[in-house]
Formats: sequence, C-alpha cells, structure tokens
Amino acid sequence: MSTRPMFPPGSAAEKDYIVYDVDGLKRESSAPCQLNCPAGIDVPSYIGLIGQGKYDEAIELIRRDNPFPWVCGLVCPNPCESWCQRRYLDKALCIKDLKGLAAKMVMEKGRGYRIPEPANSYKEKVAIVGSGPAGLTAAYFLALEGYSVTVFESMPEPGGLMIAGIPEFRLPRHVVWREIESIKAMGVEIVPNTPVGAGLTLDQLRKDGYKAFFLGIGAWQGYKLDIEGENDYPQVLSALKFLKDVSFGLKIKPADKVAIVGGGNAAVDAARTCVRLGSQSVSIVYRRTRSEMPAH
Repeated sequence: MSTRPMFPPGSAAEKDYIVYDVDGLKRESSAPCQLNCPAGIDVPSYIGLIGQGKYDEAIELIRRDNPFPWVCGLVCPNPCESWCQRRYLDKALCIKDLKGLAAKMVMEKGRGYRIPEPANSYKEKVAIVGSGPAGLTAAYFLALEGYSVTVFESMPEPGGLMIAGIPEFRLPRHVVWREIESIKAMGVEIVPNTPVGAGLTLDQLRKDGYKAFFLGIGAWQGYKLDIEGENDYPQVLSALKFLKDVSFGLKIKPADKVAIVGGGNAAVDAARTCVRLGSQSVSIVYRRTRSEMPAH
C-alpha cells in the first residue's frame, strides 16, 4: 500500500513532495521537515511523542541523531520549519520550540537524560581536539559505539562557540553545561586548558596510545573587509573575538557610538551585547536589505 499523502491536485504541497533514492531503492517521504533537518532527526515522530506528553521518549529519539536537543531548541536556525506541511493549512509548527520544550521538561522537571549503554566495547582510544559542538558530537557517537574518548580543549571550559560565541542571553550557560555533563556521563573525558599543537602534539598522543583523531577546532576567524585602515586602529574589532572576550568576563563597553558591519548572527549578537554593556548608539550596517539578513 502506498504511503503517499493526499494533497489537493496541483497544490504547492504536491510539488514539495519528495521522492529520494537511498542505496538504489526509491523511497517516498511524506516528511520534508525531516529531510531538511541537517541531522536528519525524525521530526514527525518526536512531535507525536511530545503531543502525548512523552518527553523522555521524544528526547531519546532526538538524541539518536543529535546530542544537543536543548541547545538546538534555543538557537537552531530551524530549516525544518520552512518545509513543514502544516503551512498549507495555516502555518508551520514551531518545531524548534517543541524540541526545546521537551529537553527542558526532561532536564528541569524530570530525571535528566537517560545515559545510553554503549553498543560495543573497544580497547582503542580516540583523541578529539576541540570541545565545540562538532567535537562533542563526535565524542558522543564514538562513546555510543563503545570507544574510549578523550577531548582536548584549549579554553578553560568546554563548549566552543556555544559558550564563547553565542551570548548567554540567547543561550544560557547552564543549558550547555547540562548537555555536556550528559556526554561526560557516558565516559567521555574532557581535558580543558590543553591546546594541541606546539606543546602537546598529535605524535605525542600517538605515543600515548591514541589510535584515531578528530580535529574539531572550530571557525574562530572573522571575515575582513580588506579596506584601508582596517588593521590600523584598535577600535576595529572582530565580532567573534569581542563576543569571546565578553563571555569570559571582559565586559567593557567598546564605545558610546558603535557601528557593526554585517547582518549575520555574530553581528546581531554583538549589537545586542554592546547595548547591554552601555553603548548609547549602536547601528548595524548591511549591504543588502533587512529581509536578506542571514541572522535568525
């Protein structure tokens, strides 16, 4: 029997319907939201569980593909929602918010995330460089498979851009810490204040018995405009460096009047941070229109 959903003939939903090919087999999908989730999470199923009040089961389903449901429930750009079929009736479901709700209910009202048992038990050790979302996600799935994992982090605490690039007013630190603790509870060791490179090298880690490496060192360099004077004045700051400094306690007002070039998340986060630090005038300068700004 076909599982193809019934849409009005010629409707936009009919055109959105996707037939995709996996391993040579054609399979039909009635969930474009899942296909447009970067992690491929089974969105319809976990929304159904949330609707039944089964928050623990919903989170366990989400964490099959993503160890950070609470973080993503707050800051994910939610591409799934633009493909939600509900929009053909009235408007898309708030998929991101539902994910965040389920995570909050489990963490704050329930027993916390269930710690899954590893599928196997391997003797090989894996070293991960960087404890941002990429490194910690790799650690999570490796631990699920049964590997011994150590994460080396250059900063004083783990989290990468989740703590040093996204302001706390948008992503509270306790949310990041709680989800990191759930990864550590699986046996993952995190070693802070330990940069890999000049002092501790990959060769040294090989001698220490590590058999595989994952480099999740992040994207810490901001774009430059390549204009005259850009590198000559201390008042010209990188948004990423500014946000990192503030997140680690250097909460100094940059100026009374600030202009921010760019329209992405880092630009808007920097603007909101400047206002909170006491800047009297903050302007965002963007080359396109407001509707084209990539910030969400």
